[in-house]
Amino acid sequence: MGNTKEIIFAGKKFLMIDLTHPLTLETEGYPGDPELKREVFSDIHETGWHHYTHVIGDHNFQPHFDAPSHQNLDSQEKGAEFFGNEFFYNPAIMIDLSNSLEAQDFDGIKYLVKIEKKHLESFSEKLNEVGAIIIRTGYDRWLEENRKHVPENLPYLTREAAEYLASFENLKVVGVDSLTVDPVGKHESHQALRNKMIVESIVHLHEIPSDKLSRFDLQTTPVRIKGATGGPVVVHAYCSL
Repeated sequence: MGNTKEIIFAGKKFLMIDLTHPLTLETEGYPGDPELKREVFSDIHETGWHHYTHVIGDHNFQPHFDAPSHQNLDSQEKGAEFFGNEFFYNPAIMIDLSNSLEAQDFDGIKYLVKIEKKHLESFSEKLNEVGAIIIRTGYDRWLEENRKHVPENLPYLTREAAEYLASFENLKVVGVDSLTVDPVGKHESHQALRNKMIVESIVHLHEIPSDKLSRFDLQTTPVRIKGATGGPVVVHAYCSL
C-alpha cells in the first residue's frame, strides 16, 4: 500500500500523503527510551477474541507530538489535552533543507544537522500566512530505513531558529523529520516553542510534490491523553489538484 492517494474532500480533489510510518516492535527509538512492548490480554484461540496491550511510552514512535509539559518546568499543567481544534488542521509550508550547503553525508544518507535562523528567514512572508511548518532535513530517509540513532547526529533547531518560529503567533504547528528539536542535553528549542505543537519524526516528506511545498494543508491529529507529555499523532498532507 502506497503513501499517496488521490481523494475528493468537500467536493475538491487532493493528493493525500501519509506522513506517518507504521509502528513495529522493531522500530528504533531514541537511545535509552522505553522500547515498545506488546502483551496478550486475550488470545483468540482461547477466548474467541484477540486483544493486545501495547506499552509505547509518550515519545517512542513516529511521528509523535510534544506537549508543553515535556520539557518546561513551568508548564506541567499543560499535557496532551492542551491542544485544541486549532492545532489539528492548518495551511502549511515545507522548507526542504536536505540539499543545503551544510548538509552532510551519513552512511549514504544526506541530511542537515543544525537548523539555523538563516535557513528560515527567507520564508518570512509565507510563515505569516500559514498555521503550520514542516522542516525537512533529510533525516526522514534515516527513519524510513529504521536505522539506529546517534543522539549527537540528530537534526535540531538552534535556540535562535526556534525563537524565530515562536515569534509567528499564527503558527500553531512546528514539524520536523528528526526525533527532537534540541541537541543532546539542551531544552532551549522546546522551551521557545512551548505554545506550539511540536511534531517530530515525520516521514515520507520527499513524496510531497516540489510545486506544492509553498502551500498545502496539514493534518496533525493527536491522541490526547490527559497529563501525557506527548503521544501519537496522525499526520497527513493534502495537496490540492
